[in-house]
Parts: sequence; C-alpha cells; structure tokens
Amino acid sequence: MRVPIYEALAHYKRNEMLPYTEYFGLGFFTDISLAESTIAESKKLVGFSDLNDNSFSIKTHYLNDCTHIGDDINYEIVNNKIYGVWYDYDIDPYYSSSGYIGLFSTLEYAEKALDWYKTWDIFNVYGLDCLGIDTITLNLRGWTEGFITVYD
Repeated sequence: MRVPIYEALAHYKRNEMLPYTEYFGLGFFTDISLAESTIAESKKLVGFSDLNDNSFSIKTHYLNDCTHIGDDINYEIVNNKIYGVWYDYDIDPYYSSSGYIGLFSTLEYAEKALDWYKTWDIFNVYGLDCLGIDTITLNLRGWTEGFITVYD
C-alpha cells in the first residue's frame, strides 16, 4: 500500500553563481490540494513573494516506505501526527544539506528505519548525530510570516 504525503517547499537561491539552494518546508499534507493552497498563500508573504513560480514545488513522500520496518505495516495516522526521519549535515562552512528520508505512521516504525539509515555510508562520514526523528503534524501550514534576507 502506498499512502502519499505531500511536502510543500519553497526554494531560495541567493544568486546563480552559488551551487547552493536553500529549502523552506511549508508543511506536510494528506491531500495535494492542501499543499497547492499552502504554496499559493505562501507566495503572498514577505520574502516568498519575491520568488518566481519555479521556486515552489511539492515533493511526494510515501508513508512507511522502508522495507526495514517489517512486513505487517499499519498505515493508520493517529491524531494527524506522523514521524519524520530527518538528516542535516554541513557540506561546507556556508551550506548544509537537510531534509526527510522517510515519513512513518508510528514512532516505532521511524525508530526501526532510523537504525537502518544509520548504516548508510553518508552518515558514517558526517556522523550519526546528523540524523533524528521529528513529530510532524499533517495539514498544518508552516512559515506563516515570511522572511527577510540579510547580506554581509
């Protein structure tokens, strides 16, 4: 069974000379129309309103999409909460790479997946402290106030 979860994202690049793009997570949603409306509302906010349409996207994740959590999987979402296994490590002094590797319906599934992700070479290089688990509330818009940029 594949249960989609939609992540609304904004992408910001300070200038085209830099290889780095920053990502703003705008929320996780059970319905793609909720992700689309979140993006539409975010485009009205300070900072986000300066970005072009190509700076927004929706990433589809699939709930419990990790074979290492077992065979008898429960996809029920309780109290609109799921658990995301995240990563966050520094590429260099100016840029870090971050995001979610997997989304899970229970903390137990997220913990089992996290144990498996810890065996990946990339996390042996950057350290296991760059992995963790967040509780995510679905269908809740993030970044409701926008942002400003500050340059040196």
